[in-house]
Amino acid sequence: MSKYLRLLGAVAVVGLMTSSAYAQNMGYRYNGPWESPEENNIRSALYDHRLEVDRGFRHYRMRKECGPIDFVMSLRQDCFASFDQYEPFGRY
Repeated sequence: MSKYLRLLGAVAVVGLMTSSAYAQNMGYRYNGPWESPEENNIRSALYDHRLEVDRGFRHYRMRKECGPIDFVMSLRQDCFASFDQYEPFGRY
């Protein structure tokens, strides 16, 4: 009987652990109420625009995103180069 109780307990533990993985919400949150995918696209476009027209914002984001990469210098240089490749400055 105790063998079945242990088996039932193990099944219950595994069941509880896996059920929480399926219960994740797919909403987006940005400083307040839930953000719709359309709002997320608008914020993303604004971010890209600011990278292309605001030199101070661009340098701030480059330092923030690429600065911590100090363990492989070629990776850090690739990070800085990606800004020029995907959001070239002065496009507008």
